[in-house]
Amino acid sequence: MSSEIEETYDHSGTFAGNDVSGSGVTEEIMKNDVYTAAAYGDLDKLKNLVELEGASVHKPDDLGYRALQWATLNNRVAAAQNILEVVIIITTFNHSVGFTYC
Repeated sequence: MSSEIEETYDHSGTFAGNDVSGSGVTEEIMKNDVYTAAAYGDLDKLKNLVELEGASVHKPDDLGYRALQWATLNNRVAAAQNILEVVIIITTFNHSVGFTYC
């Protein structure tokens, strides 16, 4: 099993996935999480999820991968850089207020 997000096709040669919008975009592509945004390099969605909705870049997904791993596995340099900047900001803030992870 590959660790990259891949497009798959069913036996009839059509894209496997549910077209939820009627526009040819599948439900898999439309997932609204930091892992998918990082894997596809969608900076606007990634920033929105982290900054406005408070999504965590620290928590692993169901497969055990973090957003930074998805970005790097798929060569999304800008997304990886954005995630690292978020981690630095959070770490710096936590250090300044004396919070440590257990």
